[in-house]
Amino acid sequence: MSDLVLLLLNFVSALSVLVLVAVSLGLIFGQLGIINLAQGDLVMVGAFAMYATRELPFLVGVATALVLGLLLGVVLERGLARALYGRGLMPALLATWGVGIVLRQAADALYSSTPHAVAAPVGGSVGVLGVDYPTYRILVAVVVAVLVAAVLAVAYRSSLGLRMRACIDNLEMAALLGTSPQRMFMLVFVAGTVLAVLAGSLAAPIVGVTPTLGLSYLPAAFFAVLLGRPGSIGGPVLGAALVAFLTVLLNRFFTATVAQSLLFAALVLFIAVRPEGVRWHPPARRTRPLQPARGGPTAAS
Repeated sequence: MSDLVLLLLNFVSALSVLVLVAVSLGLIFGQLGIINLAQGDLVMVGAFAMYATRELPFLVGVATALVLGLLLGVVLERGLARALYGRGLMPALLATWGVGIVLRQAADALYSSTPHAVAAPVGGSVGVLGVDYPTYRILVAVVVAVLVAAVLAVAYRSSLGLRMRACIDNLEMAALLGTSPQRMFMLVFVAGTVLAVLAGSLAAPIVGVTPTLGLSYLPAAFFAVLLGRPGSIGGPVLGAALVAFLTVLLNRFFTATVAQSLLFAALVLFIAVRPEGVRWHPPARRTRPLQPARGGPTAAS
């Protein structure tokens, strides 16, 4: 029983950071058509923001990371992404990969490649069904669950989310109805950037902070987006859950290297068999067409 509880807790912990990265990547990819290969490096930026402010209260570090993510999002959208809309995948891949290299080299120049540590704001462990588990990891899982729920609520239960999805479905019609596509695209890009930086700030006390930190999250997040039907906002949540579950399960029985190899092999096979991904919500119920009542009017023959 304790082994099962520990496995579930490890799954929740692995999912907590991955789902934020996947949602941030899915927002930009699904809504703007850009594969941002610098998304993992934005996670690294958030982690280093926490290390740079390690002498300050933890929440001050998180606020600093959020402001930095906001500024980076605006600069990257206006200076780079806006020129890539509608130009296909390859220009975006090359441009964002270059941005990632710049961010990694800057972090290496400022802090070196030696792993750095960030202290968690809360220490100790809490008992969960007889298993002691680090308190901070559970706290992060709760915070991320609230954030993801808020993102989905805005996307599917607000007028802002409706306008955002309208711009993607029919750009010309949305513009005629008074929605500014450029403002909406900037909002989506900045939101995706901020979520990635926030994921890094929350992960900083859990992992070693290095310039290549984000590269460990990018492949898993990208697979999560593909598994969860590219283009949907809630799909990456389900995709991240599948990736996190496989990761924890394989790490339970194999070494880290073998587990990662088996994970990516399984994901590639799944996408090859089901390239359209998996549904993250049940399909809409079909209703039978109304039949004319007996004795009612019929079409003239």
